[in-house]
Amino acid sequence: MLYFDESGYTGSDLVNSKQPYFSLASIRMTDEEIAQIKKDVSYCEWGKELHFKSMYKSYQGQKMLDKIFNHPLMDHYHVLPSFANKRYCIYAYIVNILVETMCHINGINLYEGAKNLILANGLHCFAILHPNKDLVTEFENNFVGMVRNPSIESVANFYRTTDKLRYDVDTREEFFKMLSEIPPTMQYIKDALSNNKFYIDLTLPLFSESIQEWYKRTKEKENVHFDSSEPFFAYIEFMESLRDVEVPETVVGYGKGKHVYPLPVGNMKIAKSHEEFGIQLADVFASALCFALTPRNDKFVKYQEKIKSLPIFQNIKVNIAPSTIDFIEERMKETAEIDPLDFLCEHSDRININKSQNI
Repeated sequence: MLYFDESGYTGSDLVNSKQPYFSLASIRMTDEEIAQIKKDVSYCEWGKELHFKSMYKSYQGQKMLDKIFNHPLMDHYHVLPSFANKRYCIYAYIVNILVETMCHINGINLYEGAKNLILANGLHCFAILHPNKDLVTEFENNFVGMVRNPSIESVANFYRTTDKLRYDVDTREEFFKMLSEIPPTMQYIKDALSNNKFYIDLTLPLFSESIQEWYKRTKEKENVHFDSSEPFFAYIEFMESLRDVEVPETVVGYGKGKHVYPLPVGNMKIAKSHEEFGIQLADVFASALCFALTPRNDKFVKYQEKIKSLPIFQNIKVNIAPSTIDFIEERMKETAEIDPLDFLCEHSDRININKSQNI
């Protein structure tokens, strides 16, 4: 069984400065292993549901967390943490929603040769380095606002701000060239935008990547229990449609980012966390990861450093974050026998696919 829970959820509000990271953790456990952990950490004596956000603030809570984090079953064979850097995701979505739509309509595959990664990482890097922080913030806010509430006004605001940023005195030539990919997308804006309020929600991409990673490790199509949260309610039918598409098992995509379809997962169920110890463990790891990633300057900085040093949070494979140069150079050389978007579009009569979720 796989148990999932998330932390740092702000839906499509990717500009939330107080919660700059979103995390999703999954726990793979048998009933026997769960019973063993409960016994070893004295869960019954603890007498209440596990919630990292309340536990880390007390001495007793930290002692209980230490038992969990140091338990021999809480390792890479049983725990898969993942996260998304929300600010980077803004630029990834600018590329995937706007530029990719324009390229696709004009017969250009933006994903071949990692052109999408190069553009998203470049835009993100230059935006962070730009001296006019207020203008960059306005640009990011207007993009998110346009996607969340598409209207003539929100579209006009975004493209107007794009031009302001392009021609700002502090905008470097390389950034200007990258930003210049955006204005031509305006003529395709109706094709690019959606009225789905979860359009740029990060739950589905991380869930899909986590399922693929577990399948690579185990070759088992595990049953899944989610916490009863809004995004899982919204996505469960779509995820079931990916699982149930009637095609032979097919590997699609590029290099290390290849995926298997139909989605390699068993039954999916939304459950209540107080009834599922596995979901409570997922909460602990998801919330601890957000705690470790989010900058702070209060009395818990020392404990944050302790959490950061945990082996389980080193080298997190499943993430949506800026890429290293080595990774991009490797991806540029990779080819795909089957392009993922072509595959999903080919079966779109059976999959209500939203291509922008493929970050």
